Amino acid sequence: MNKQMTVLLLIAIAAGVNYASAKEINFDVTLKNLYAKRDFDAANRASIGSWSQGVIARANGQHEFSDETALLYTGSLQYAQRLSEDQHRNDMIIPFDQNRQEQASEYKKIAGSVGVKHKQYQISWGEQWVDTPLATTDYSRQLLTIYQGWLYSGQLNPQLKVDVGYLDKFSPRNEDKFRKITVNNQESDGLAYLDLKYKALQGNLQTQIFLSELEDLYNQYSVGLQYKTQMDDLRFNSKFRYYYTTENGAEYLGKIDNQYFGILQEVAYGPNTFGIGLQKIEGKSDFPMLDGAVPVLSYVNWTQGTFNKANELSYHFTFNHDVSWLLPGLSVMARYVDGQNYIIKGQKGYDESELDFIANYRVNEGMLKGLGFQWLNLNYKNDVQGSYQENRFFTTYTLKF
Repeated sequence: MNKQMTVLLLIAIAAGVNYASAKEINFDVTLKNLYAKRDFDAANRASIGSWSQGVIARANGQHEFSDETALLYTGSLQYAQRLSEDQHRNDMIIPFDQNRQEQASEYKKIAGSVGVKHKQYQISWGEQWVDTPLATTDYSRQLLTIYQGWLYSGQLNPQLKVDVGYLDKFSPRNEDKFRKITVNNQESDGLAYLDLKYKALQGNLQTQIFLSELEDLYNQYSVGLQYKTQMDDLRFNSKFRYYYTTENGAEYLGKIDNQYFGILQEVAYGPNTFGIGLQKIEGKSDFPMLDGAVPVLSYVNWTQGTFNKANELSYHFTFNHDVSWLLPGLSVMARYVDGQNYIIKGQKGYDESELDFIANYRVNEGMLKGLGFQWLNLNYKNDVQGSYQENRFFTTYTLKF
């Protein structure tokens, strides 16, 4: 941890000691046990995976200077211990030493932030747990990807919220230190962005406009729409997302020719929700993504296989069932994605597909409230000997103070 972050943490801890005069302090701890295994169809590729126990602790509070102005501070500690034997292979969950070909036995992330809030506006520096169309916080593995930088947030009116950020470093999910943001191992000095979110039609329509510059790599612009409505016993959820990406600055990634179009329509009746969608990658280059396997959660239907390859057209089918009629807190999901005619080295005609099954159970009341289980089973296939089957089992328990 660098000196700046150390000083920042000391400030946050000192502020937290002043508990009696703080207006509010929130503290939560999540215990996460994860078993993951991926078996490749190719006989010459060994399986990868690990079993680990993690803990994620977060604290945030504020100290009032006046009725409208307050000091903000946060702190976080993430720690994971490998419980399985060293597989000597990189599973993108546990840190991996390429030179020694070893999985780490443990790893941790320590971070914090300080800021100021005035009325409905606030600015902070330090750790940022962001969820933007480009940089996101990924909860699908053990420890979480987090970022470092400046963030301004303002609720301009009840319908319009604006975020202006500059993130100069990140700590991917399977690393413990902060470093410069990279794409295809090309470094950027920082990500600057403007994120506008607007609600209309009594909150049924949500609109997002996102403008960003990843220095010397690319500019990315995105528009998203989501509209929810109901007709008698039918519930409708319509999603649309568009991305446009173009190279900028020193253009370390070379020519980028890429647009994304996605649409998904969900129809729900009772405990059942059916979805059908279409996703198209236009251009001769893949949709760019941050290193560290940072997901693009703003896709209309994000999946493990990504389906982000040049020229790719994919069809999406989803089914969700709320099983709370049988066991409160239980839900299941199945989805199938068929990706067609994507480009590799200038040649079209490659296909891929993914079939997923996900079961979630969470205790919502009683002594075990906060306890959750998830099983993810996915089957991914493609034309380039990269097919695999993967299972992930999560056990989580969250306490809030």
